[in-house]
Amino acid sequence: MHILTGLLLSKLFSGSGKSKIFRGFRGIVEIKHAIPGRVRFHIPILKQNKEKGRLLEQQLLKAEAIREVQVNPLLGTVLIIHEEAKIDNVTLTGVLAKLLGLEKELEKTPKSLVGKELSKIIKSANSSVYQQTDGVLDLNSVVTLTFLSLGIWSITRNPSILPAGISLVYWAYNNSLKQLD
Repeated sequence: MHILTGLLLSKLFSGSGKSKIFRGFRGIVEIKHAIPGRVRFHIPILKQNKEKGRLLEQQLLKAEAIREVQVNPLLGTVLIIHEEAKIDNVTLTGVLAKLLGLEKELEKTPKSLVGKELSKIIKSANSSVYQQTDGVLDLNSVVTLTFLSLGIWSITRNPSILPAGISLVYWAYNNSLKQLD
């Protein structure tokens, strides 16, 4: 059900013009090339997996709208020749995801390249703080203590801007709860 909802939302947000073409799900079931009635998918899970590719081909050929299926296990691609009037590329993407059991992969929140790099930087900084303090502090502890200190300072020095101080103490409290997990 989640796949269907995602596909419908994708189609809805892609607009009605030709400016945004549905390309599948990056790194999971991705449309590499499409012309009317012919579409090539890249599906990494099929790489070096002849058996899974053969089973997929058998399942797809049961549909009357699909005329031909070619699976390339060396590249992890699937070429599907179909009747465009009966089935579109968005539906084929959903069918492939379902047949290959990729629903869980599609439900995962994707992480951007920038997000991945920021995560690496934060992990590196955390390791550095931990090493420099001989295991006494980590980055999360430093952030928590900073919020707590600034919050207490703000409350005692500037009571007129009380929400800022209380917010900082609250952030420190929430951050410390994350450490317990």
